[in-house]
Amino acid sequence: MDECKGLESNSSIRNRLTVVDTHRVPTLGTRKPDLVFIPNGSHLDMLNAVVIGEVKKRTGENFGHANIGQAVSFGEKTLQLQPRRSFVYVVLTDCLIINIYRVTRVDRNNNHTQFKYDHVAPQNLGYGSPVSKPSNGWKYLVTILESSPEELGWVEPTLKFDNETIKLVRSVGVGRTSVVYKGTLSSNNVSVAVKMAKKADYLSCFEREKNVLEELSSLNSLHIPKILFSNDNTLVMTPFCEKINNLQKKDIRDIIITLQNVHGRGIIHRDLRKFNFLRNLGDLDKNILIVDWGYSTNNSESTSSFAGALECMPDYVLQSLISDEEITYEPRIDLICFVRSFYLMLHRPSLDRIPFDKADDIKQRAGMLLNFWGDCGQSDVWDNIL
Repeated sequence: MDECKGLESNSSIRNRLTVVDTHRVPTLGTRKPDLVFIPNGSHLDMLNAVVIGEVKKRTGENFGHANIGQAVSFGEKTLQLQPRRSFVYVVLTDCLIINIYRVTRVDRNNNHTQFKYDHVAPQNLGYGSPVSKPSNGWKYLVTILESSPEELGWVEPTLKFDNETIKLVRSVGVGRTSVVYKGTLSSNNVSVAVKMAKKADYLSCFEREKNVLEELSSLNSLHIPKILFSNDNTLVMTPFCEKINNLQKKDIRDIIITLQNVHGRGIIHRDLRKFNFLRNLGDLDKNILIVDWGYSTNNSESTSSFAGALECMPDYVLQSLISDEEITYEPRIDLICFVRSFYLMLHRPSLDRIPFDKADDIKQRAGMLLNFWGDCGQSDVWDNIL
């Protein structure tokens, strides 16, 4: 950091970027890279990350595979959180030498996202003596600081749909399939939710959510988002809502009535958990909204592979996962998921969530949760609810 700050304050260098120490800040979702280069005058947000930096100790002449892999993974994460971007540079250094990697997104025709990697040979980072020429590593670092964000692969966070331009203001959430941003419409400055797929692998979820929300729009419900614009990997929805910590008495009634109407259309949500209940602070009633319909299914297609909120699933679904049995989804699954998610909000037990990009033994998790729910909620009221 001292090296970078020294370069920033050097009047002979035309800096276009600022280096921010982020080793304690989850800048990339839950990830904490050591350094982030952002445009001058901008605020720290994953939307504004231009170059990612990581500081590690070398075990020999160069960095170990684990250190390189971690640094490169930060580049992959950046491309997931900035879905319009095609490549990003990652700097790996121990303040003596510098490695620079270029991570490029490659979306295959089979709706699968992969990454390719290029790098330059490690270079000495020191400036040298006053009479000697600066090292190549020092020149590389100065070049990064003097480059425009666009030259380094950064894409201005705006979207265009027909005659409407949407400016992405800040990131508000990262899920398994998507990143959600707060955006504003240029025509009237109204806030909207902008949901973008992290990878091409999840485009089918976006198509499903779009189709379901369009079908449910005829309900004209205050508790279901409405799509304003969309394309293959983006949904622009209204209203823009905020996360919740707990539900109010009115919310319970509104959610149950909304689910009743949705089930009447033959649609099952399958993913009812705390994170998929949001509050519309823009209306006087502060209505609750049910969001994230990408895993929903039709009642007529009741037998399908597992998807949804594992920690809230009914016992029979958990047992089916353990036994490798087909799962039959029925409307009651939403009610049980809702009640269990409400229980988790109230009691806040310690249930470790598996990071989205980590392998998960779903059978083991299902067994743990089956035991958890067997031990919890032991009362006549709870039994009657379930």
